[in-house]
Amino acid sequence: MKRPISVLFVFVLLLIALPVSALSCRSEAAAGITAVDDASRTVHIEQTPQRVVSLAPSITEILFAVGLGDKVVGVTNDCDYPEAAKAKPKVGGYFTTSLEDILDKDPDLILTDGYDPVTQQIEGLDIPVLVLQPNDIDGILKDINLVGKVMNREGEAARLVDSLQQRLDKVAEIKAGAISSPSVFYEIDATDPTKPWTAGPGSFADILISRAGGSNIVTESGSWLQLSLEKLLSANPDIIILGDYPYVTPEQVEERSGVWQDLTAVKLGKVYAVSDPSLTSRPGPRIIDGLEEIAGMIHPELFPS
Repeated sequence: MKRPISVLFVFVLLLIALPVSALSCRSEAAAGITAVDDASRTVHIEQTPQRVVSLAPSITEILFAVGLGDKVVGVTNDCDYPEAAKAKPKVGGYFTTSLEDILDKDPDLILTDGYDPVTQQIEGLDIPVLVLQPNDIDGILKDINLVGKVMNREGEAARLVDSLQQRLDKVAEIKAGAISSPSVFYEIDATDPTKPWTAGPGSFADILISRAGGSNIVTESGSWLQLSLEKLLSANPDIIILGDYPYVTPEQVEERSGVWQDLTAVKLGKVYAVSDPSLTSRPGPRIIDGLEEIAGMIHPELFPS
């Protein structure tokens, strides 16, 4: 008789414990998640989102990198990475998102970098909106963790951040062996080669140049600005990096006339093209790819391809 009594006792304990456990789960679900985004906004999300609309290519890349591609129900026309993102329903262009198209996706979370034209309208519709607009690489890692927290994928996000941090640390360790800091001109757009657009302090290109062991020739404040040929010649960069490839190639730069022919970088053939400009401009996981690529251009003796 002892065995049946023991089994019955355990069964009763389970019956008592189950309601308590269920109550605990309901309590956590009811509490939801409160997050502070990059616009210093406190956003409350009742439960784990299942339908997410991304309004920026960088955010779309974060979502897929954390394994949340199946939760994405809408992206912009410019969300072109990874390949699977191209097949997602569209909600308009990066700067021309459509509120109607967004609402048609019935999202329970909208992620934006703050540059779309409809965020303020959305905020009045009782749909959680998080702004992910990091200023530096540490901010990108922080946002990856934030997405993991909000989407209940903290483990996946932490593993991604850890792998990216390890690569960052490796570049820093290798760069420490550099004996020089080559000067760099980063070209964004030279439709008018007499007034090329470049990246100044505050831009991700500038951050990457510094982390890769180079020195940006531009010191004026402002992420994007035009440089006169006089200033370009005066700075006389050791290296030119093309962020406007494939529209402009190193060969085309080396064929430019006038001042361009007097630049050290052109004379020595040190004009390089970023394989994909989004690697150095999008604040997402692939920014580390961009860093490693630029490091190989600035210090090929330390970062052989």
